[in-house]
Amino acid sequence: MTPPTLHRCGTPLTVATQPSPLVLSLSILLALFFFIHPAFAIDAKESLVRAIAITDATMATSFTGNDLRMYDTYNTASHQGSGIADVWPYTAALEAHCSVLEALEALKETETELYEATHDRFVTRLRQLFDNLAFYSGTYQLKSYARVASWTVYGVHRGATKGTAAVTGIENVYDDQMWIIRELVRAYRLTNDNAYLKKAEYLANYCIDGWDCCLDANGNEYGGISWGPGYNSKHSCSNGPFIQPLVWLADIYHTDDETENLRYYYILPDNSRTTRLMKHSELYLEMAKKIYAWQKEKLLDPSRGIYWDMCGAAGEIQYVKIGRTTYRDHVDIGAPVGTAYTYNSGTMLAGAAELYRITGDQTYLNDLNDLCKNTYQRFTKRVRIDNQIYREWPTDDTATEGFNTWFDNVLMRAYVDAYPYNDDNSSASTSLASFQQNLDYAWDNFRRDDLLPIHLLKGWDDGDITKGFHQCAFASEYAMLSVWMSKQTIPDKINDLKTSEFQKLRSSNIYDLNGCCTSSFRRGIYITKGKKIIIK
Repeated sequence: MTPPTLHRCGTPLTVATQPSPLVLSLSILLALFFFIHPAFAIDAKESLVRAIAITDATMATSFTGNDLRMYDTYNTASHQGSGIADVWPYTAALEAHCSVLEALEALKETETELYEATHDRFVTRLRQLFDNLAFYSGTYQLKSYARVASWTVYGVHRGATKGTAAVTGIENVYDDQMWIIRELVRAYRLTNDNAYLKKAEYLANYCIDGWDCCLDANGNEYGGISWGPGYNSKHSCSNGPFIQPLVWLADIYHTDDETENLRYYYILPDNSRTTRLMKHSELYLEMAKKIYAWQKEKLLDPSRGIYWDMCGAAGEIQYVKIGRTTYRDHVDIGAPVGTAYTYNSGTMLAGAAELYRITGDQTYLNDLNDLCKNTYQRFTKRVRIDNQIYREWPTDDTATEGFNTWFDNVLMRAYVDAYPYNDDNSSASTSLASFQQNLDYAWDNFRRDDLLPIHLLKGWDDGDITKGFHQCAFASEYAMLSVWMSKQTIPDKINDLKTSEFQKLRSSNIYDLNGCCTSSFRRGIYITKGKKIIIK
């Protein structure tokens, strides 16, 4: 019998020939899973191959020129693109490439040929997309709650040349920056290219600057980040998406010798503005917790267990003069309103997974389990096709009317993040299986030049128009489903160990949640001797 092989950062590591209890448990779990979900017919490699095909087709049909200008729509019948996409859909192309690269890394050891044929090409194209993202950038001066500063950020609309996009007032929104931050941090982790990290950090500091740090009558911050510097309303989409990348940044910057060199701006009880130096990791983790708590308090619908869209407010920005300087002032918000979109619950689910991973706080795990269950129950409906039951997720009437295709993608990715911690993986795995089932049905029945309709279970019933935005969502879903299928760990009881105690275990094989044997430890959850341990 050939000894099974695990891997330490890509290097084969031979272990004992007898399977461990953890491996046996995993095998049983996977066998049961595939028995319960018989429609789950393709493997991780095929899911990734489809993700690559959709991404390549989208780049060929929805992008034009050396500057990678993205069309708003694409006609699958006439093969013509039209309009210019905003920065948000453009960011989805970054996401698709990062998701494919993440899946390639997950399958690197088993699918070497696919990795070698695809990896460098996607790394190169990811960098090209990032370089041409500059067409959406511009510079302006912002009066925020605690300081006045000049910022170079990304506007909603593409400029004629790099760095000339309109970014004042409502021309830039915080959630666009947050989606970009998320993909830039992923790009850094996947390529180790420092340019991605520095831009992500800069934009993160810009979004932190948008946190309402004005104090109420009790001396507490009002909190929350408005939709943009030109808005007073505070949205799920301008808070929740920031949590996960903030935790990632805290992970990246946390080292034993980290120094306090990040300046944080805030307000004192006498209404004066001041600053203090903080460690990057401490500020980023603190902000992730504060944003999570604010959104849970203000935007969670307790009757349904999912998240509202926004809290409205008066439209005119208010200012206050302190000494010789004018700052933005707080404006009261109203009660939560709007549609409960899938992505607003998805960002909080991803945030709960990250915060639980790094803190071990049971509250986040409870929230995670509740959201996994509630989102599946509230957002899906049963559809019967040829005596087969499918679970359909929210879909727009036409490809040009809304954004549910991408919203669903955000929630699906959050299930992948939540899967290792969810109650026996039940709700998360059921939801992920339904996404896989729907994508596979569309691929087998409605695929056009490797593009899929937004109505995965009905086909192109609304016409021939699609958006690169939607196709990037499908590509990312297929890639992250591949990552999910390749996961090698099972939830177990978490033991709270101090770092010093953890070091005593270094003589044993210790694995991260991707199943890689590691000797480099940050805060988070690891596996050794069949048990999970957490490093705080």
